[in-house]
Amino acid sequence: MTGQLFGIDGVYDPDIRARRQHQSSIDVFRGRGGTPPRKGPEPVVREIRAGDVVKGDRWTLTVGHAAHVQPYLECLAFRIDGDGGSLCYSGDSGPCDALVELARGCDVLIHMNHYFSGREPSPSFRAACGNHRDNAALARRAGVKTLVLTHLTSEIDRPDVREQILREIREDYDGQVIWGQDLMEIPIGSNLTASALRRHSPASSSPE
Repeated sequence: MTGQLFGIDGVYDPDIRARRQHQSSIDVFRGRGGTPPRKGPEPVVREIRAGDVVKGDRWTLTVGHAAHVQPYLECLAFRIDGDGGSLCYSGDSGPCDALVELARGCDVLIHMNHYFSGREPSPSFRAACGNHRDNAALARRAGVKTLVLTHLTSEIDRPDVREQILREIREDYDGQVIWGQDLMEIPIGSNLTASALRRHSPASSSPE
């Protein structure tokens, strides 16, 4: 994708050539302290794959498989472990053993909830995206403390259906369930208390 954007005959190639070769652009470049010839962008890309581990300052990111649109794209999920706790983000994914292992014991799993169970357009869609009962089983198997539902469709993002989904997930999963909303803030680890969740999540379901 980087090559298709910035390479020869890439999407931005005409713009890059203009900025490197047109005299007005060279004048601006020189006026800003540059010394011609103006170099083009040379992105340095490190591709990551399932099994990779990236370490930062007091945090570790682990890359795992997600089940979505293979073999057309390689789909990944990410887990971050830090001093304050652990978070797993599945991206777009249906249920899969690899995701269960990646999320095992996490404080928070953020997972797509695209369709109401039994109303998926096809078996292939369910395999690629799952449903709310699949998500309950995944969270239970992984032993995560909190499940955050996201990537919600208009079909289910309604008060009546939302409450049914939360209730039915709790039939199989005894952790905290949160209906994800834009700009929501969710404490992680030791800060993940019932009172904090109530402040940040008006549409949540507690096992209490």
